[in-house]
Amino acid sequence: MISQRDTIFIGHANPEDNEFTLWLYHKLSNEGYTVACDLVNLIGGESDFWKSLQDILEYKTCKYLLVFTKSAFQKQGVIDEWEQVRAIAKKANLSDFIYILKIDDVAFDARIGTVTMNQFRFDKSWANGLRQLTKKLYLDKVPKASSPLSMNDWLKNRYTSHVAGLKKKKEKYHSNWVEILSLPQVIYFYRYANDTQANAICEEVDSYPIIQHDNYLITFLDSLPTETLKHGLTIESKEKISVSTNKCFEYYEEKEFPDFHDLRRFLVRLLKASFRIHFGNRGLSIYELSGNNNCYFYSKDILPDDRVVFEFEGKQTRKDLVGHYHESFWHYGISIKPLFQPFFCVAMKGHLVFSNDGKATWADKDKQHAARRAKGKRFFNKEWRAMLLAFLQSISKDGVISIPANETIEISISSEPIVFYGDVGYDDPKEKAREVPIDYIDDDGDSDETFETEYEDEE
Repeated sequence: MISQRDTIFIGHANPEDNEFTLWLYHKLSNEGYTVACDLVNLIGGESDFWKSLQDILEYKTCKYLLVFTKSAFQKQGVIDEWEQVRAIAKKANLSDFIYILKIDDVAFDARIGTVTMNQFRFDKSWANGLRQLTKKLYLDKVPKASSPLSMNDWLKNRYTSHVAGLKKKKEKYHSNWVEILSLPQVIYFYRYANDTQANAICEEVDSYPIIQHDNYLITFLDSLPTETLKHGLTIESKEKISVSTNKCFEYYEEKEFPDFHDLRRFLVRLLKASFRIHFGNRGLSIYELSGNNNCYFYSKDILPDDRVVFEFEGKQTRKDLVGHYHESFWHYGISIKPLFQPFFCVAMKGHLVFSNDGKATWADKDKQHAARRAKGKRFFNKEWRAMLLAFLQSISKDGVISIPANETIEISISSEPIVFYGDVGYDDPKEKAREVPIDYIDDDGDSDETFETEYEDEE
C-alpha cells in the first residue's frame, strides 16, 4: 500500500526529547507535510495506543525520523518502533525509509544499524540540521498535504491552547536594526610601495578605524603618520585617493580602483573596525565567532551591578547583561553586520557566552553551545528585546552612539532599533500555554541568511 504512504513519523524518547520533537513537528507541518508523533496523535483515551501508532507506521508512513540521543534506545517504545520500521523497510523495499536525526553527543554506532545510515546533524545547529533534512525530503519527493502554512496557521499550530490567530490590531515591532545617522564625507585610500610598508604604518594607528588591503591603507583620517616607532623608519605613501562616501549609495561604473563594490566592502570593514574600537574603549570583551565575526560582551563588574537601567515606553526598566549560570556566569553580547538594504543600518544579533570567573570565556565550543541552548531556551521575545535595548543604552549617550572616525568627525548611530508598525497582530498565549520556548538557534556565528548581504566584507 505504498501509494497511501504520505506521513512523516517522528520517533523519540518521551519525555527526554519532547522539546525537540515538538519543534520539529511544527517546522515540518508548517512546510506542508503530514507529520505524526505520539505527542500529537495520541490525545488520551485510546484503547490500544500502540496499535494506533503501529497502523500509522505500517500503512501510512513514508519516512520514519528517529530522534537519536543517548536516551532513545533506553525506551522500550523506541526499541519496538526501531525493530518494526526496519522490518517495514525490508518488507516493502522502501529506499531511505529511516532518517537518523542526531541531536546530542550519542555515539554514531550506539545501536546496530544506525552507523550504516546517513545521520542528519542537529547536534551542532537545529537550523542547519533542518535545512539538510528538508532538502532530503524534497529530493526523495515526499508528498505534501498542503502549501507551506501562513503565519496564522503557524500561530494556531504552535500552541497547545486554542488561540484566536491573527486579527486586525495596531502592532509595534522592534527590529534588530539600528540606523546609521551620519558618516564622514570622505574615505581616504593611501597607496604604499608594498604591503609591508602599508602594514608598518597601519600598526601605528590604534585610536581610529583603519584597514589594510594589499598595499593600500583605507581610513577616514586625512593624514597618516610617516614615522614607525617599531621599525624606526620613515615611510610615506605613494598616492592618496579621496572618495566621497556618498558614492557607496548609488551605483557607478569605474575601471580604476576602487570600484563600486570595493568601496561598499571597505565601508563595511571600516564600520566594523569602528565598533571594535568603540566597544574596547567602553570596556567590553570579545568572544570570537565563526566566519571572522566577533561577539562583544560585558565581563562581570564592568557595569554597575551587571545591569542597565533605561527607559522603555515611558517606564523605567532594569535588565541584567551578566548573570549566574550554575557555578559559572552567562554574558549577553552582540555581533554586528552593517547593511545597505533595505536600510543603511547595522544589524545586531544577540548571543550568550559563558565563563567560569565572569571574565575568561570557556574555550570549549561544544560546552558553550550546550550551555547557550540550555540557558537561551528560557528566553522569549521580550527578554531578547529587552537585553538588546539595554545593551544599546549602555554604549550610547542622549540616544546616539558616537564613534570617533578621525580627530574631528564622529560616526553617529541611533541607540533605538528601527520600529515597524502593522495593522495585523495576535494576542500572546499565556506562559503556560507554550509548548516550547521561542526557537533559539545559534551556531556560533552569523550563518542566518537574513544577516548576509550582496556586499559581504572580505577580511
